[in-house]
Amino acid sequence: MATMKSNVGGIRLKLSTTVDSRRAAQLPRDEEETGHVGARVLATTIAAHTVNLLLKGEMLDPAFASDQLRNYGSMLENELNTGQCILHFLFPDEGRLTMVLGWLNSQANLHVWEIAHRIPPPEAFYKAHPSILEACKLCGAVVLDASSPSTLTTGSINPLAGGFLARWMQTELEYDPAEMRPRFFFHVVIPQRLWPAIIRSHFRYDHVL
Repeated sequence: MATMKSNVGGIRLKLSTTVDSRRAAQLPRDEEETGHVGARVLATTIAAHTVNLLLKGEMLDPAFASDQLRNYGSMLENELNTGQCILHFLFPDEGRLTMVLGWLNSQANLHVWEIAHRIPPPEAFYKAHPSILEACKLCGAVVLDASSPSTLTTGSINPLAGGFLARWMQTELEYDPAEMRPRFFFHVVIPQRLWPAIIRSHFRYDHVL
């Protein structure tokens, strides 16, 4: 099993790279160039990893997990869940979702950004990298800060998304001649109560969640 290191939320983590995550991080370039295909594989990889951890923690009913993951994949293909991650799909009850998010972050131990909704979206970065914007929409994540040429900060309600987003985005950025060197990636947790305002701001949606 291959491993990689990433600094996520200011904490040095050793991230296991499974077969699925390697496939997401190392898509053939012709697949990456289709944008939506590569982003969809990334979203399903994050979803599968999240479901696996939830099953290990007995936070999800194993009798229905496979069907739920398959249904989530179908929604991705039909673009029916833009701006929502796998956790929104699995736990539509907000109270249950809040409990699960707290448990997940107790495993990941990432910073929670209570002021994320006050940070303006990086519109110039999104415009320059439409494939990354597409990936954010499908994965239920946002880029919070891309102003420094050496760092990039992503955010999501899902603390498990950061390592996968970092690998995938770094691969995308390697093809940008404006990128002078690999970036140092951070991932933070955005409180669920802030998420509707976040995706209205970043994705210009009038109706969310």
